[in-house]
Amino acid sequence: MPYKDILLHLETYPEPTSMLALEQGVRLSAALGDQVTGLATHVSIPLKTNRLADFALSLGEMAKAEEERSLQNAKALLDRFEQLAQDLGVFGGRLSPSAELFEIPELTAQVARTRDLCVIPYGRELASHQGVAEAMIFASGRPTLIFRPNDSKLARAEIGTVVVAWDGGRSAAAAVAAALPALKAARKVIVLTVTNEKASARAGAPNDLIRHLGRHGLAAEAMEFDSAGAKIGSVLDHVVLRAEADLLVMGAFGHSRAREFVLGGATRSMLEAPPAPVLLAH
Repeated sequence: MPYKDILLHLETYPEPTSMLALEQGVRLSAALGDQVTGLATHVSIPLKTNRLADFALSLGEMAKAEEERSLQNAKALLDRFEQLAQDLGVFGGRLSPSAELFEIPELTAQVARTRDLCVIPYGRELASHQGVAEAMIFASGRPTLIFRPNDSKLARAEIGTVVVAWDGGRSAAAAVAAALPALKAARKVIVLTVTNEKASARAGAPNDLIRHLGRHGLAAEAMEFDSAGAKIGSVLDHVVLRAEADLLVMGAFGHSRAREFVLGGATRSMLEAPPAPVLLAH
């Protein structure tokens, strides 16, 4: 059963999501689900200045120009999104609310709470992308799929191989439950346990998850990999690339502190440089 209700997040400011990333996001969403809604929030820039400073620096005019640029970016992105989604038969609507820049992560998380999955074209070099991704993972209560645009594998119309990172923990269990529609859409599912990295990730850990997936009609295979002192992020990179995986499923670790998120090592690694599209749940 595919995801019935997917949200695709699109950036409008300071730089808009590229049309290539938008197209890849729509195609990835179409491979996973039935209906996709595009969300492109345009920024509002309220000014609290005195008249003299505003007059001298023309801050009001500059703010209006930036707001208009963001609004036009939102319109162009959503027009293209609607065309692509209609062509693929997955158009589920378009949303273009207004918010201050710092409010966008929380607004996106609020919208995502009534969706099955949020897809985010992700560029770690832009702080706005990181803020939205972290808010989605830890504040929406829904699974989040991030991908780095320009990955040639994203052109595929179906999900081939999925790697499930399984350590037996609560977050991993939440990720597996959230990923079931994606796992059922895949041709091959690998349950990966990295040993000698975390106490809960013991030899034989994949077996009971494979039993559980079998009850859902999924024939998964086990893979155990000894970290041998390597960082978990580098191990995941290696396995995902070796398996030519189209999707990595994993639990996200972290907590919020004064509007910032303190991330676990594997989560931080995947947000910095995802080796493939990554579905995360917390």
